[in-house]
Amino acid sequence: MAKTATRKGGSVKRQGRRVMPAPRRATQRKAAPALTVGELIAAAYDTAGGERLEVLKLVTSPQMTRALGRRIVLVR
Repeated sequence: MAKTATRKGGSVKRQGRRVMPAPRRATQRKAAPALTVGELIAAAYDTAGGERLEVLKLVTSPQMTRALGRRIVLVR
């Protein structure tokens, strides 16, 4: 609805300003190629030099969780 502003001669209707929404940024992002859990673990083995404990630390690290957007839980 229009707001009413008063002047010396009487009241004048004025229209309020509406803020337009920001453009959606999701449409501008490119989708990352999908990785399987097997590919992720194989890459961790290559990086860690084949040591199981180091692979477990890499895959379950907070940095990996942020990068993937998901938390990975491995059971030994």
